[in-house]
Amino acid sequence: MRALAILIVSLLVASVGAILFTPTPARAGTLINEQLEESVGPTAALGGGDSVFVRFGADAAFGVVYGTEANPNHIYVVAIKARYLGVGQVYDQLGNRLQENRPIKIYTLYAMRLDNLVEFEDQDGNGLADYQRGVSDGNFTTYTPLADNLYKRVRLDTAWNRNAIERSNGTEWRSWTFSLEATNLSYEAVANYTGSVAGVLPLVRFTFHLNASLEQVDDVNVTNWRITVGQVAGRYFVADASRLGNLTVSGKVVRYDLKWDQLIQGWTFAQGNAPPRQRLLLELGAIVGNFIPAALFDAWLNIRAVARIGEAGTVSYDTPTGVETANDTTGQYGRPVPLRSPYLDFGGNWTRIGRFLWVADSTVDGATEPVYGQVLGGFRFVAVGEAGNAFAGFLLLAGLTFAGGSRIEHDPSVVADVQADLQLPSELPTDAARALLVATVVVVVLVVALLGVVWFLTRRKRAPPPPKA
Repeated sequence: MRALAILIVSLLVASVGAILFTPTPARAGTLINEQLEESVGPTAALGGGDSVFVRFGADAAFGVVYGTEANPNHIYVVAIKARYLGVGQVYDQLGNRLQENRPIKIYTLYAMRLDNLVEFEDQDGNGLADYQRGVSDGNFTTYTPLADNLYKRVRLDTAWNRNAIERSNGTEWRSWTFSLEATNLSYEAVANYTGSVAGVLPLVRFTFHLNASLEQVDDVNVTNWRITVGQVAGRYFVADASRLGNLTVSGKVVRYDLKWDQLIQGWTFAQGNAPPRQRLLLELGAIVGNFIPAALFDAWLNIRAVARIGEAGTVSYDTPTGVETANDTTGQYGRPVPLRSPYLDFGGNWTRIGRFLWVADSTVDGATEPVYGQVLGGFRFVAVGEAGNAFAGFLLLAGLTFAGGSRIEHDPSVVADVQADLQLPSELPTDAARALLVATVVVVVLVVALLGVVWFLTRRKRAPPPPKA
């Protein structure tokens, strides 16, 4: 029976060559924002620290993870969302129904990590930081300049101080606003720079504006399949698969956007690094990872089946030569790829995960200056999400560059929506279906091995300081 479960679900995932989940416009939806829940406090996700999250049930959570004095860490802008990929009606060759409305559901972690601030001299005047990173044992290590001079960096895996959260309720949105700031951050040399790293960066501040709404909708279309299975010598096989009419079901839509205002104040630039070539790079790690609950079927099979239909996740971006994509097989580009448009789109072939976008201008010492985006490559990773769940996926190493100055201000944001809590019509399961469901509740070796693994992308995490007396 366990083999039947694997066969059924793998077929449902691998056979789909058209859009699997298509919500129709939710014009007649009813706002139910009171069901959104706030969660503030310690977390073990993504290296740990503290967090501010907004949640709806088990299908949607978004917010910010950040380091503390006891647990220094980067800032992560995080979304964990369910993606429904279809349902199946399962029959044997005699026409007996084995299972009705079996959902295919995966969880996706999407996060933007604020990595490092890096000073460089833009020798060729293209606005980009022309360099590469070394990679060893899954960690980014060295800096190698290509056409520009690299000087020093400030690591953003540190202790962040949060102010009080301001909460507000509008007619359509609930909102949360708070700031994270770090002061007196040390410089360290990168690449072949041997000059002074004296002094500190007085202030880095990120002010976050979280907006969320929850809407009940009654016009969600889910692709429906009839699967006929047979058995020969104790082994199951697929006798037939045909697409049925879509199911129209009820569900909830969580919409969110998270905007942040960033302030970098008081950077001490290296001697000889003067305007207009003087620039700062904000290194970003854009993370996409998928977790499929083991209760559905073997995790390794699920991951491969999802990949076969193009739902493991990719990122697309607009370059001067056209739209390009990256995923966990991309590796590092020979040179940074410039971005022509100020956004990165994350998704599968048929479902959208999220979008990171930014204003194309910044304010530097009161003057308007252009912001340039770049991509260095895509790399596979494993991370730990909430409650210890393991997520396997890829990291896009990207960056935004700013003109140098004493006060640099800019406003990026992350937006997405989540179709959640689908209410499928169902009947009491048959004995065969009960056995099928019991057989699929298996925690496989791969998932167990991944639990507790945290992947650090720049280098292994520094040990926290000893507790204060």
